[in-house]
Amino acid sequence: PGLKEWFRSSGINAEYGPGLKEWFRSSGINAEYGDEPADILHCEIVEQELYDLRNKMSSVCYNPYSGFGPFPGSEIGKFDHEFLKGRFAKRVAERIPKFDKILTKQFVLGDKPCYVDFLMYEILDQLRTFLPSTFEGCENVAAYMGRFMELPGLKEWFSSDDYKKGNYINAPMAEWHGKN
Repeated sequence: PGLKEWFRSSGINAEYGPGLKEWFRSSGINAEYGDEPADILHCEIVEQELYDLRNKMSSVCYNPYSGFGPFPGSEIGKFDHEFLKGRFAKRVAERIPKFDKILTKQFVLGDKPCYVDFLMYEILDQLRTFLPSTFEGCENVAAYMGRFMELPGLKEWFSSDDYKKGNYINAPMAEWHGKN
């Protein structure tokens, strides 16, 4: 279980961005994005970059020719997980230093977390588990992730028996599901 499971156990529907944004709106924690138009834009750009990386990671991990889902298996198609992982690693290696440059504050917008911090931690944690070498030398990212894990409520979750690192990343039918 990851952060989504923590939210569910707290009675918060955070399966999708709107549920997470609604929780932040109603909780008063740094509002939804912040108060300034520049903050809103910054959060939306970060959010979309994170979704882009997570969607690309899914395309690396799930074989479209395996026969699960609505599409039948294919004898024509070939899925090469390691080749795709290598290409994706190059993309992640370009993006993580960019996150390192923007994570100079306590959280994305300042001293308090906003909704995009939860998304950022979740996806960076997944990427770090999948491609740990792409995070080398990114001290701001490492410090940010450490600060996030120390947030009240989350600190207890991350140290609990219910939290099992890596079990929540992809479904069992994925080429890589989160267990090394």
